[in-house]
Amino acid sequence: MISIIDRYIGKVVIGTSLVSLSVLTGLSGLIRFVEQIRSIGRGTYSLLDVIAFVLMSVPRDVEVFFPMAALLGGLIGMGMLASNSELVVMMAAGRSKLNLMGSVMKASLVMAAFVLILGEWVAPQLESKARQMRAHAVSGGSLLSSPDGIWAKDGDSFIHIGELESTGVLNDVSIYEFNERKLERVLHGEQAVYANNSWVLADVRSSTMGEEAIHNEHYSTWQWETGLNPEKLGIVIVRPESLSISGLNSYVNYLQSNQQNASRYELAFWRKVLGPFTVAVMLLVALSFIFGPLRSVTMGARVLLGVITGFAFHLSSEVFGPISQVYAVPPLLGAALPGVIFAAIAIYILQREKA
Repeated sequence: MISIIDRYIGKVVIGTSLVSLSVLTGLSGLIRFVEQIRSIGRGTYSLLDVIAFVLMSVPRDVEVFFPMAALLGGLIGMGMLASNSELVVMMAAGRSKLNLMGSVMKASLVMAAFVLILGEWVAPQLESKARQMRAHAVSGGSLLSSPDGIWAKDGDSFIHIGELESTGVLNDVSIYEFNERKLERVLHGEQAVYANNSWVLADVRSSTMGEEAIHNEHYSTWQWETGLNPEKLGIVIVRPESLSISGLNSYVNYLQSNQQNASRYELAFWRKVLGPFTVAVMLLVALSFIFGPLRSVTMGARVLLGVITGFAFHLSSEVFGPISQVYAVPPLLGAALPGVIFAAIAIYILQREKA
């Protein structure tokens, strides 16, 4: 049951978290805007395209920065209540510290639900559209990302790439060579690797259109000379973090069914699943500071420590993720361990203050 105090504390914490989130996403958007301005003039990429790209990237920034915003919101919101002696009044009215912490955790459920909805149905779709729009504009229309892969135009040839890995490796590559609008040859390679300024296709099937018949040939490797390079194709690479939970799950199953390494995508999947849990952990950390060592410090000190702690959590997640892959740590553990460690530290501080 939600009481008046629950609603009041929830309103304060959610409000300060949203203010913190606005500042963080605003700074990120400004940095992205400055970065994108440098690309104006490439192809048909214009200032309006930059603005559209930045705006469509905001939901993804909200998802990324929400845990830190929750930490800052908890510190600022509960700190304000403590500074105004409102927490003392609530406790004098019969509310224990555990009750007050429960009120904050109830607010975390609302925030966690928001993050889950945003990360599953809003951010991935908008970021995908943003990248497609940018790729099409920067390439002058010669690159197009679609649900079934990437289409590119190189001279009189059209190329379809089934999958572009984040490492730059191309899978399921088809090349359609035209001469005066007439199809002359079709090449298909299972994989392509960039080396010495050209692509090397593996397991290539070639079909040449003759006057009376189609001539089929097979090559173990084929050197593909093209103006497309990893830098140009990099503008359409979809990072695992940009996919939805359902999209990641589907892709992990696809990689595993084809006996390919899916650990990076499994790690991203579990990070997404545990995103709401991370919000609750950050609020728990904020409470441990408010009821612990930061009871009587200034608001500026609380904010500074919140920023440092938030970046420490983000850094630990980014560092431990790759390390867990190198040492074959289960992806679930690799995604959960930073949150578990910070939650354990927060609980230890609260227990110490209680003692």
